[in-house]
Amino acid sequence: ATSAPGQQTVLDRLLDVLLVLAIRACFQRSEHAPRWYQASADPRLGPALSAMHADPARTWTVPELAAISGLSRAAFARIFQLALGQAPMQYLTDWRMTLARDHLRAGELTLAQISARTGYASPYAFAAAFRRHHGIPPGQWRQKEMTNPRAVQAAADRIHGA
Repeated sequence: ATSAPGQQTVLDRLLDVLLVLAIRACFQRSEHAPRWYQASADPRLGPALSAMHADPARTWTVPELAAISGLSRAAFARIFQLALGQAPMQYLTDWRMTLARDHLRAGELTLAQISARTGYASPYAFAAAFRRHHGIPPGQWRQKEMTNPRAVQAAADRIHGA
């Protein structure tokens, strides 16, 4: 059978959409859904979480996030801590580090590009934050990850479009 131009791209995106919908449905029915997912449904926290996720490189402050949520700084910080089990800036750091690990694993960006996309002023600031968070520098983490057989296979799949 011949495939139409763009067919594989459409099928890939369709699979992505179906996976997201399945995960969302599972989370909606589960009392064990991740805290960030539960908090994103809270009208007081959802706007701030969406903002942090949409623009992790921005130099967010608690007062800015509180204003987005329509709360005072103290109320926002208290509600955030109760809902997510950590302070807003710690959550943002964790989110940035999650994105950084994804970028490092993909191996497509330089440390300077990763630092810019994750809100650090320089590759040195990013490397220092990464080391504090993970105990090893980002380059060493990337090397260790690339010797992990699952990571190597995932990188090969990305290269070959699987």
